[in-house]
Amino acid sequence: MTKFKHLRAPHAAKTRPCLVSSLVFATLLGGAGAAWAQMGAMPGGMSPGGMGAPPPAGQEKEEGPAEAAPEEEGKAADDAGPQAGYTNQHRRRTQVIELDGYFRTRAELLHNFNLGQGYVDNSPQDGFPPFPTPLECSTKPGWCAQKNLGDTNMRLRLEPTINISDQVRVVAQIDVFDNLIYGSTPDSLISASQPALRTNLAPTGILSNSQTTPGSNTFTSAIAPKRVWGEVDSQIGSLRFGRMPWHFGRGMYFNKGDCADCDGGTTVDRIMAITQVYGHQLALSWDFGPSGYAWGMTDAGRADPSGPPMDLSQNDEVVQLTAALTKRDDDQHFRERAQNGELVLNYGVQLVYRGQNNEVFKLSTSAQQDQTLNGSLSRTDLNNTTDTTPSLTQHIGAWLLIPSVWFKLGWKALTLEFESTAQAGRMANAGPLRLQEAGSSDDHLTILGMGWVLAADLKLYKDSLFIGFETGGATGDQAETACNDSTNCSATTQNASPYLNYRWKFVPQPIGDSSMHNFYFSPDYHVDEIFFRRIMGTVTNAIYFKPSIAYWLDVTEGRQLGLSGSVIYSLAPVPVSTPGNAMGYGIEMDLGLGYRNANEKFYAGMVWGVFWPFGALNRPIELFPSGGAGTATAAQVLRGFVGIKF
Repeated sequence: MTKFKHLRAPHAAKTRPCLVSSLVFATLLGGAGAAWAQMGAMPGGMSPGGMGAPPPAGQEKEEGPAEAAPEEEGKAADDAGPQAGYTNQHRRRTQVIELDGYFRTRAELLHNFNLGQGYVDNSPQDGFPPFPTPLECSTKPGWCAQKNLGDTNMRLRLEPTINISDQVRVVAQIDVFDNLIYGSTPDSLISASQPALRTNLAPTGILSNSQTTPGSNTFTSAIAPKRVWGEVDSQIGSLRFGRMPWHFGRGMYFNKGDCADCDGGTTVDRIMAITQVYGHQLALSWDFGPSGYAWGMTDAGRADPSGPPMDLSQNDEVVQLTAALTKRDDDQHFRERAQNGELVLNYGVQLVYRGQNNEVFKLSTSAQQDQTLNGSLSRTDLNNTTDTTPSLTQHIGAWLLIPSVWFKLGWKALTLEFESTAQAGRMANAGPLRLQEAGSSDDHLTILGMGWVLAADLKLYKDSLFIGFETGGATGDQAETACNDSTNCSATTQNASPYLNYRWKFVPQPIGDSSMHNFYFSPDYHVDEIFFRRIMGTVTNAIYFKPSIAYWLDVTEGRQLGLSGSVIYSLAPVPVSTPGNAMGYGIEMDLGLGYRNANEKFYAGMVWGVFWPFGALNRPIELFPSGGAGTATAAQVLRGFVGIKF
C-alpha cells in the first residue's frame, strides 16, 4: 500500500467554514473520538461472512498470492492548538491518500475447448459448438484441424482511498487497460468493428510499429472506473453510499471479485447503514437496481450532454432492500483462536428483496434502427406503437427473494465452511423469458433455484501443507434451446445446440413451461480452470466434488514456492438440458506451480489442466440427425501469470 504525505493544517481562517460544517455533520451522526474502534467486530465485510461493506481505510486485503502488507507507518504528532477543533486534529493524524492495487499479466493457451465439435450444419443460425472455434474453422460442421485459442492480457488496478478525516473517506476502484489483450490495439487498425480498414501508415499488421491508446480502435476505453463510494463512521454506526462491491460468505453468489485472478465481481449502487448489536454486525441497505430509460438515451438528451440527469420512469425501477446479520472474526484472529484450541464459530444470514412493476421488453422496428444508427431515441420511438405493445413499458409485476446463510467453523488445523443461497419469486408477465403459444394470455413465470457449497480443509506444518475437499451444486432447468435474439425470441429464432457458456446464450422456457429453476454461481467463484470457468462460464445445473492439496516451501525469508493439485468430478442433476441427455459432465485435473515474494509483493505461477468429458457433453446421432454428431474429446489449458501488488 502506497501512502502519500500527511495533510498539514491550513490556516485557521481558511478552514473555519469547512470546520463548522464538519462539526455539524459529525454531531448529527453522533461522532466521537474512537468511532471505528468501538466497531471493532465489524471490520468491513469484505472477507467471508460480511454483507459486503467495503473495508475501512488502512485494512489490508488477504486475497491473492501475496501476503498482507506491513502495518502503516506511525501517525504524525498532533501539533494543533486547543482552538483548532476536534475535526482538524483528526485531519492532521490521517494519511490523506492511500493507494492499493496490483498490476498483473495473464497468458493462456486453450486447446480443444470446443471439445472437438463444430457447428451443427453450415448455417451459424442453426447450432453452435460448445465453445468458439478458431477463425480458420469458419462455420463448417464437425471436426476442425485448428484447435488452439489463447491470448496474453494485462490489468492495472488502482484502489485509492481519500481520507477527509479518521471518520470520513472516499474509496474508489479504477482499472487501466482492463484485461487488455497484448497487441490488440495496433496502429494498423482503424476500427474494431471494421477490421478490414487499415491506416496508410501500416496497411498490414506486419508493418505496424506501435500500439495505440484503447478507445480509438477498440470497443472499450483505456480507463474503466468500476466503483466509488463514501464512508462515514460514528459512535452509533457507519454509513456507506455509492457504487461499491458486494460480498457474502465464501463469495459463491455475491462475490466482490478482487482476487488477483478475478475478472468482474458483484457491484451494487447502495445506501447502507451498519451498526453493532450484541457483538453482531447488522447491515441494512436500500439498493438501486436497473433504473430503465434515462433522458440521456433520447435525442434531446444527447443534444444536451452537460444537462442534469433524469430518469424517464418511476415504475420500471428494480427496487432492492437488503438486510444482513453476521458474526465474524477477521481471518488472522480466526486462525489464532482456532490454533489455540478454541472452537471458533462465525456465521451470517442475509435476505434480499427485489421488486419491479414495469419493464421495456421490446422496441418497435424503427426505434431499434434509430438506436442502432443514432444511439438515441426520438419522440416517435418513445411512442413505441407495435402490434403487441401499445406503450414503451409493459407491466410485469415481478418480485424476488434471495435468502443466504453462511457459517465457518474452526478448530485447531481444521476449518469447515458452508454457504447456501436460494431464489424464489414470480413474474406476472415473463416477456422473453417464456415462449408463448399463439393467442395464449398466460405468461406468468415462477422462479425457484438454489446453490450451495460445503468445504473442509486442514492446514498442517505451520500452514505449509493444505489438504482440502469441497462439494457444491446449483439447480438446473429442463430448458436448453437458446435464442439468437433475446428481444425477439420465438420458436423460429432458436438454436438446437448453443454455446454451453451461459453468458453467451439466452435460454427461454419452452412453450407450456411456467417455472424456471436455473441457479448460477458468481463467475468469480473459481472451482476449476476449464469446464466451469470457461466452457460453462460458472457452476449451474451441476453437482461437483473436488479434493485438493497444496504445499508451500520456504525458499528464503519471505519467499515461497508452491505446488498444488486438484481433481474435480461434475455431473448434471437435470440431464435433459445437456447436449447428450446424460448425467456425467466429466473429470478435470489441475496442477499448479506458484511463487510469491511477500517482501516485494511479487507473485508468479503457471497452471496446467486437462478435462475429460463424459456422456453429457457428447452429441448422439439420434439427437443430432442433421449433422454435428460426435463424441466429445478432451480439452487442455496452460496458463501463466505474473503480478505485483501494492
